[in-house]
Amino acid sequence: MPQIRLNSRLPSPQTVVAPRLHTVLCGYAERTDFTMTVDFGIARAAMSVPVRLELPEGRSATSIPLVLAAREHTDWFPVFRGEARSEDQGPLTSRLRLIGDYEVPLGALGTIVNRRVLGEAALRSLRAFLERLRADVLDEIRRGESDIRHRVGLHI
Repeated sequence: MPQIRLNSRLPSPQTVVAPRLHTVLCGYAERTDFTMTVDFGIARAAMSVPVRLELPEGRSATSIPLVLAAREHTDWFPVFRGEARSEDQGPLTSRLRLIGDYEVPLGALGTIVNRRVLGEAALRSLRAFLERLRADVLDEIRRGESDIRHRVGLHI
């Protein structure tokens, strides 16, 4: 099983990021139309794959277990099992991490194809997922700040 370790910095402290991370992931898990783009890296070939995001038990304040798997044709797509983490990087920044393993489909044939082409496609897809997650967490933080300003009459 190939291991994945991806990082992205956020310009907000972990105490702000961690609860928003959970909120965004719960939103993804509730959606039936959630997709990921698989970029094959060849002649701009890509496809949108409907996926389900599961949030197994075992969550802490800063680490959320998750599973990403195709909704259809599950024999053809890898399954990612791991966690999303927010890590403190100082008083004003944090790091968002996606850590885990993905299971290659199709047995021995899948392992060969994974080494040649699909491994990089899976990595690009998970990087894109992490950046999408980062953007949605930042939007959730901004939305919360806007709500606070509105409630106290500081319309900016």
